[in-house]
Order: sequence, then structure tokens, then C-alpha cells
Amino acid sequence: MRRWAPSWSEALKARAARYALERSLGPFLEERLRLEQLSLDLRGGTGTLRNLRLSATAVDEVLAEAGAPLELREGCVGSVTVTVPWAALGTEPCGLRLTRLRLALGPRE
Repeated sequence: MRRWAPSWSEALKARAARYALERSLGPFLEERLRLEQLSLDLRGGTGTLRNLRLSATAVDEVLAEAGAPLELREGCVGSVTVTVPWAALGTEPCGLRLTRLRLALGPRE
């Protein structure tokens, strides 16, 4: 991973990561990601998002498609940390850690 964009500034790397994350996670978030919510250590293989409010409508659509008997009314995540073992990619698992996950669920009508 040492060769990935070596001349890019940390701010540019953070903006590129935010763009990629917004494209994949954006529909499931209540508001746009801010750079203050994102911390990256690309060399170390970790990235963290903090203080995320979930879009109840978007998440609930996924739950409904899966046939879940509950619906999401409100949700937030204190932090999500992803760890990627670059040196052993493909042989070691990636890690995902959620903290302070809060979901307000109710019966589906």
C-alpha cells in the first residue's frame, strides 16, 4: 500500500475516501459525511467514521426486502472502524468494529 498515491496530501486522500464512501454509504446516511467524521491511516490499513445518523427510510427498505418483521424508525452509530491487512490481503480477514450502535425498531405494519 506504500505506493498508493504517494504524492497526494492527506487532505486530498481524505476527500477521495469521503467521495468513495458517500457513493456506497451515502443513501443509508441521514446527512452528508464531513471530513471531521473521517480518520484514515492508509499505511496502517485503518479507517474510521464517527457519529453517523442512519437514514431510517433507506435502511428500512433493505429490511423490508429481506422480509424482516421489524422496521427501523431511527438509528445511529458512534463509530465504524475498518481494518485491512494489506500485507496479507486475501489470506487474513478484514476487520469491522461498530461502537455505540443504537437502533429504534418497531413492528412492521
